[in-house]
Amino acid sequence: MNEPIIELKRVTKRYKSVLALNDVSLEIGPGITGLIGPNAAGKTTFLGLVTGLLKPSTGLVRVLGRDPIADTPVRGQIGFCPDGEAVWDWMDGFTFVSWLGICSGLGKKEARQRTEKALEELEMTEAAYRPVREYSKGMRQKVKLAQSMIHNPRLLILDEPLNGVDPLSRHQITTQLRKLAAEDTAVIVSSHVLHELGDLVDEVVLLLRGRLLASGSVSSIRDLMDEHPHTVRFTCDDPRRLGSTLLKEASVVSSEIRSDDIVDIRTRAPVELYSRLPEVIASGQFDVTEMANPDANLEAVFRYLVEGGK
Repeated sequence: MNEPIIELKRVTKRYKSVLALNDVSLEIGPGITGLIGPNAAGKTTFLGLVTGLLKPSTGLVRVLGRDPIADTPVRGQIGFCPDGEAVWDWMDGFTFVSWLGICSGLGKKEARQRTEKALEELEMTEAAYRPVREYSKGMRQKVKLAQSMIHNPRLLILDEPLNGVDPLSRHQITTQLRKLAAEDTAVIVSSHVLHELGDLVDEVVLLLRGRLLASGSVSSIRDLMDEHPHTVRFTCDDPRRLGSTLLKEASVVSSEIRSDDIVDIRTRAPVELYSRLPEVIASGQFDVTEMANPDANLEAVFRYLVEGGK
């Protein structure tokens, strides 16, 4: 059995009167783990603790067996892709990634070589020298991922990396994450949407109001979600045609046009739908610029678990 890359022992984090994380004990090894929970569940605090940005109020946090607060060099083994637009949008993508590679300790020549490779693997070569402000949501997420992995970390932390990205970018990002996981990297992917990660992660960790509610294989947790209809919202050039095309899929229950460029698709088999999206959208030549999940289905599942519905 692999040694854990992340280890928490009875960790609590308080912000004055707010209990952000409450007595959490957990071990995470190589592979892809989904960190799932609604807003204010404790996900951001968890990520801050394991990256060494936050100090626990009580308890023990270890990354690769070392304290990420006191043992500064271990942070060089961590890659971090934050949520939000954490980029200098006046830079071109190549400069952004290579400069952060230099900041992580790489020489200029090595940083440039690794940047070229990372952007090529994410199919960003053609856009490498365009200003980041001209990038789509998916392109911004890919360039943030490139900077987080350029120094070959043992632990890769990604906060909502698939939020709002188009299906093609999603496929490119998840392909790269699977490759990293196969190389013995621990990849932690934070999200508030379980089905967004259903075909990507090996294990899931559920947080609710600062507590560890459940952990285990994604299939066992996903079974609870499948009782609830799930909505996927697409922003695209032809929502009516996309809705009609997706209605032919066995996994789709209904479609609803929300505006001139938005269509909602409802499904009771979201993992099946997600797996089919790249092929369907490519075959129809749709220009899908964003994909989102407006449902708060996790709240229903969490209530189910909290109330002892198992």
